[in-house]
Amino acid sequence: MQSLIKVKNNFTGGLESEVNAVADAQKNILTSAGNPGYFETRRRGDSWNIMTSTEFAALVAVPTTTARLEVYNNGSRLLVVSDLHMWRLIGTAVAVGETLWAMVTTAKAIPSLTAQTMYSLCGKAFKVPTATSEVVTGVGTTVIANGWAPYGAPQAYLGAATPGAGQSAPIDGKLIVPPGCSLCIQVAASVNTASAFYCGVTFDLVTGSVEV
Repeated sequence: MQSLIKVKNNFTGGLESEVNAVADAQKNILTSAGNPGYFETRRRGDSWNIMTSTEFAALVAVPTTTARLEVYNNGSRLLVVSDLHMWRLIGTAVAVGETLWAMVTTAKAIPSLTAQTMYSLCGKAFKVPTATSEVVTGVGTTVIANGWAPYGAPQAYLGAATPGAGQSAPIDGKLIVPPGCSLCIQVAASVNTASAFYCGVTFDLVTGSVEV
């Protein structure tokens, strides 16, 4: 079946009166991006960053039932993850390897509130979650394991470091938290003696749905 695709021209200041749309042999529409990635999503004004407010010791094991940071989607939109973050405040004076872990839970109850401030990436005032807000945050919560996986390059060092290394793992929408589910973050290390970490997430709230 043939179809006609029309592209609306909303630009100003150009000399063209039409905008062309081109498809390849597989019928993929080819476009040229005039703005950097995430521009349109961030322009809509619902882009946020959360970091834990107090330091914690890393796990010396694969994460299972404890989330150092839990970000619960209590609204009707999708929580789309763009980046995960980790920062080591202090470290022990031995060789250490560290990894940032995350998972998306199945549908669950709202976690016990430990409010972690949400900071805007679009110049809006910060928000402090409540027990009934669109995003509810918890710290050190108990969860059911649903596929923890490491993200980003592992970090390592050979001696004490104060402050230590930071890490940002680009996710670019590969983790999506539907309504009623949570994003869980944890840090694991080969040694956690005298170590302390912070972790966090950058995300966008987007109108959409997950197919079932």
